[in-house]
Amino acid sequence: MDFREIQEILARLGLTEYESKTLTSLLRLNEAKAPDISREAQVPKTRVYDVLDSLVAKDLIIEIQGRPKRYRAREPDKVFSELLNGKRQEIKDLENETTSMQSKLGAVFIEDDAIEKVLKVKEKQDFVRILAQEIARAKTSVFAFTEITPKQSVLRNALAQAKANKVNVRMLHALDEGDVGKIRDLGVEMKKSKHGMEAFIIDGKKLVLALSDFNKTQPEYHFTIWNDSPMIGPLNDHFAKLWNAK
Repeated sequence: MDFREIQEILARLGLTEYESKTLTSLLRLNEAKAPDISREAQVPKTRVYDVLDSLVAKDLIIEIQGRPKRYRAREPDKVFSELLNGKRQEIKDLENETTSMQSKLGAVFIEDDAIEKVLKVKEKQDFVRILAQEIARAKTSVFAFTEITPKQSVLRNALAQAKANKVNVRMLHALDEGDVGKIRDLGVEMKKSKHGMEAFIIDGKKLVLALSDFNKTQPEYHFTIWNDSPMIGPLNDHFAKLWNAK
């Protein structure tokens, strides 16, 4: 058996280098005194007692009282079971902390909804990523004037999520038929229209509007996110007019 593999696994399970070397040596020796363990594990004598105390505290080895003390490894299945349980608990704790952090971050996003802002990015894809976040959070409806953005896979994923949440998604587009088919497959209602805009009305109260021409390569691109903007009403009316046009 290659004991280096055991040492590597023990390290992956959370033990330090010296702990891994010491425990691996004890699994091989079964029972030994600290100086013998130090020599076998190639752990300095000045450190081996601290390492052994740490392994005892983790219930991975047994301390046998006497003069001098001796140490015995627990059964291999007990050792690995103990370490795996610790790793599972660590992951569970991390999941709980992550869930808590997601809730806190969600609250930050909700607070941010009250802000009207103009943003600028250097890449079109960054605009699409932000737009996708807003669409994925839609509750009831997304009405869009679009020319280019649905070609982006990140936005298609957001549209798929919106449809899964039973959001009413309609798009007035100026896209090629190949791009339209990919979006229609998601259940999005589409209608051809030349309108020259990138504007998304979300839940009837949020407007994501491109201020730059995203069809042209530019050093930076500007867009705005408005909440309860007076522009939303006229844009909704314009959308309805184009949507219902024969």
